[in-house]
This record gives sequence, C-alpha cells and structure tokens, in this order.
Amino acid sequence: MKIIFLILILKIFSFSFALTPIQNGWLFDLEAHRGGRGLMPENTMSAFRYAIEQIGVTTLELDLAMTKDKVLVISHDPFLNPQKVSKDGQFITDRPLIKDMTYAQLLEYDFGIMRSDYKMPRQVQIYKEKIPSLEEVFAFIKMMQEKTGNKYMINAETKVFPEIFGYTYDANTFAEALVKLIKKYDLEDTVMVQSFNWETLKIVKKMDPKITTVALIQSLYYEQTMWTGGLKLSDFEGDPVKMAKSLGVDVISPYYKECTLNMIKRSHAYGMLVVPWTINDESQMRKFISMGVDGIITDYPDILRETLISEGIKISETCQLPSTKVEGIKPS
Repeated sequence: MKIIFLILILKIFSFSFALTPIQNGWLFDLEAHRGGRGLMPENTMSAFRYAIEQIGVTTLELDLAMTKDKVLVISHDPFLNPQKVSKDGQFITDRPLIKDMTYAQLLEYDFGIMRSDYKMPRQVQIYKEKIPSLEEVFAFIKMMQEKTGNKYMINAETKVFPEIFGYTYDANTFAEALVKLIKKYDLEDTVMVQSFNWETLKIVKKMDPKITTVALIQSLYYEQTMWTGGLKLSDFEGDPVKMAKSLGVDVISPYYKECTLNMIKRSHAYGMLVVPWTINDESQMRKFISMGVDGIITDYPDILRETLISEGIKISETCQLPSTKVEGIKPS
C-alpha cells in the first residue's frame, strides 16, 4: 500500500516525466555504491558484473570523470589516486588529473588492486583491471536488461568541483557530454544523474526533463552557493529539502547521518524519493528501512539484500533476480 500511495504522489507532484527505480518496477532501490566496493574493486566492470549478476542489485551507483579527449570514465577521484592505481605492478606516486590525460593513456594503468591503507576487509583484489568508460557500462547494462528483462538502473555522479579552477571540466561541458551519451544509448529511462554540484542537475534537467536527477545532500555542500547552483539556503527557510525541490529533482540522496524522519516525510510530500548514502551497518539499514526510505546506497549490497529478505521486503514483484541466498564472492 505504501508503494502504491507513493507512486500516486509522484504522479501528482512530479516536475518531469523522469522514471525512478520505483516507476521502473523496483519496490526498493538497492544501490551498489561504486559498484559495491566492499566486495570488489570500486568502479570497475568486475564490481558492476558481480553486483548485477550475483547479488541482484537494482542500481549501480558510480562516479564520473572526463578525459582530455572528452571520454567519460568511471572514477571517484578527478585524479589518479596512489591508493588504488598502479602501473607495471607498482603503485603510482603522483596524482595526474584525469582531464589532462587521454583515455588511451588511462588504459596503461591498473585499477583493481587497492593499497593496504585503503583496501576494505572483504574486498577481492583483481590484477590488471582497467578503468571502464561509461559507454562500456552502458553496453553492459543494455545487455543485462535484454538478457533478464529487468530494468536495471545507473546512478551516475558527476564529479564537478567548482571551488578549484581547472580541477575538472565545468558543469556545462560535463552535462552536455553525459546527456549526449545517454541519448545515444536510449537510456533516458535508465540513467539517473546525481551530484553535489546542483548546477549540473539544473543543466541536465533543462536539456532533457525525462532524465531523472538526484540531489546529493550534505550540509558541507548545500550551505555553499557555489555547490547549489546559486541557491541560498536562507531563501528556503533553512530547509535543504525545499531547496532541492525547487530544482525539480526526482530524488534526494542525503548523507545518512543527516537524514531524519522529518526530512523523509517532507521529501515524500514534495513527490521526491529518498535514498540515503552510504549505509554499511545492518542495524542502520534496518533503522532507515523502518523510517520509510525508498532505497539505500551501500558498499555491501549483499548485506542489504539479505536484510531486505529478512525484513520480508521484496525488491520487485516481477523482476527476475539471482537466488535469494547470496553466495560467496567469485571474482570474474
């Protein structure tokens, strides 16, 4: 009943025709953060394949950077990070900006081995794992959708840093390249665009209202106009939810430690879904599920999947998923 009621609210209050995971057939949005980095090397094809094929997540959460030759690639950092990038078997020591490198140059590096001060306890290490392009991920998602009949989604975060000039491409360049690629693959109903840089969300929504946008919410960012596309929190009675709503976004994604029951209720009243990040503790997962969130972003999608099952919550009534028992990790 809750899901039906929420869908009705979305139809009444939606600012666009964008499709959210609930409207794409998922009762709860199980998002693998950076592909499920607690299990596999983050933002790699091995992580994405495992999350979809073995665990049965609804959404791949990932991060975007853009190369010198304007190729969108999957990376949380706008630079090559010595903690998780190696070459010829040795971790790098410098931090070249991705925007200053070509895609061909990036393919000379390995991204599947994490340094000991960064590696997560259960994370499988994979030698010679290359950085994926967004096109590679799009092709994989389309293949899996055709193979299974499920409407898997991608939650792509644009990494645009307004406070450091030249650190990344600007919001407009980033958004234009991303929307162009989404249209090329006919994935307007599959790709959600999220960002702390709300200017990006404004541009994406203006370019194509059908694309779902997600406002990442954390006080560190939404209190600064350089991150909110010029919006001032004081103009919205100090309410970040109301401020996000003015952008016409479809989903808010708050830092879980700042996500309250009141925030969830207000967001739902505005017709926006709520998917907090990044929750890895089972007890916290149960807490936020009971508070009525519409999904959770987690490094450990296997734990969230089992938690949902134990709570009697189905991810979908119709989608075909792997067996309910999540098996041990088998790196591809």
